[in-house]
Amino acid sequence: MKRKLLQINQQAPIVSKENFRILFPEIKDSSYDQNIKNWIKRGDLIPVKRGLYVFLSFWEKAQNKDEYLYYLASQVYQPSYVSLETVLAKHGILSEAVFGISSVSLKTTRAFRSKIAVFSYSKIKESLFTGFEQRSFFADPYFIATKAKALFDYLYLRKSKIISVNKKSLEELRLNLDDFDKASWAETEKYLAIADDQKLFRIFKLLRG
Repeated sequence: MKRKLLQINQQAPIVSKENFRILFPEIKDSSYDQNIKNWIKRGDLIPVKRGLYVFLSFWEKAQNKDEYLYYLASQVYQPSYVSLETVLAKHGILSEAVFGISSVSLKTTRAFRSKIAVFSYSKIKESLFTGFEQRSFFADPYFIATKAKALFDYLYLRKSKIISVNKKSLEELRLNLDDFDKASWAETEKYLAIADDQKLFRIFKLLRG
């Protein structure tokens, strides 16, 4: 069984408890939980949420760990797409270091902590669940926001913390928008029209200058 596990973990980026029933039909139903606990204790498996696991050897050998984490984020909590601080940092818009993977979801806001990363999800209304692209990891899809949508999501979800909309309060956000092109600004206008929020309109007007 150990040899079979090691053979499989070279190919599976993520596995669920249900997967194990298919992969190891010889194990009795009453023994699955104990076997999974043993694999975790030995270090073969890393739990990313209840009932969902990553093989340690797959994680260690992954050449693009960022992309792997984006894929995992899309799998851990569905439907969701990677956005917010993660995407803003990726494009150099945030000046501070970012830890974990931030996503947007239609479900309740929550976070999942694992040895690999913290996967956090912020709820957004259905009409604004857009502005993301589909990419693939090992032929499996995951979803990630454009930089324009990531900026919109970031400000939409934290606008209540911006008490006064003025240049000083926006400068405190320390956003680097020097490379934010006309196409990206035009894209944000689509989301502003959907949100129909006057405070957001003022925020983006000041940011654009």
